[in-house]
Amino acid sequence: MPSSSSPRPRVKEAVERFVARVRHNIDVHLDTLAADLVKALEEDGGKVTTDRLSDLARSASNLQAQEGKLDMLAKLVAAMRLQDEASSIKGILESLARGSSTEAARVAVLLVNGETLRAFTDFGYSAGARPNDVPVDSYVALKKVVTDRFRLVLSATPGARLPDVPPFMRAMSGNSGVVVPVVVANHVVAVLYAEGQERDTDRPASSLWMEHVEVLVRHASSRLENLTSRRTVEVLTSAP
Repeated sequence: MPSSSSPRPRVKEAVERFVARVRHNIDVHLDTLAADLVKALEEDGGKVTTDRLSDLARSASNLQAQEGKLDMLAKLVAAMRLQDEASSIKGILESLARGSSTEAARVAVLLVNGETLRAFTDFGYSAGARPNDVPVDSYVALKKVVTDRFRLVLSATPGARLPDVPPFMRAMSGNSGVVVPVVVANHVVAVLYAEGQERDTDRPASSLWMEHVEVLVRHASSRLENLTSRRTVEVLTSAP
């Protein structure tokens, strides 16, 4: 576990202070928006011009987008804290999956065990569709993730050509997926599959779930490295 004087806790404290300040600013702006709306309703005997309502609507939309991003940032900080509080390999990986599930619709963590990906934990799957053990050599794309530390994006865009992946890594309609390696001492010890809403440029906050997941994977890699270093590789990649 990092000491209380290490840079990571100080960074998180700074982020938390920033979150609090932005929340306060949003509250102030919302109060101003409410006052403007009341004033607008009083103009012209209660009639409001179309341009005025459009301006107010745009202001509200911008504030909602900021609030959505702020909520995601708060969730990210909380998820990183869960990993920091975990004191075992199992605890860190479980925290990684749980933290990712706050933004992703479905999440699965699989351990690299020799030539097999072993299902470890998952969130969001129905009973009949849950992840299972996967021979790495059976899927070229997954083998590249493990051997080359390659990040694999699985877009659900109609007409997109998808690589061959296990059924539980096939995103549901309207979603896209990503497979991210958990790297320790230059070895892939686990992979995380996550899926969420296909990116929507009209709703910026909804497109950030993938970044949320990837940041948590990198943090988990760092935590595992700090916890046991080379021993983590030996434990997670050794044959049963």
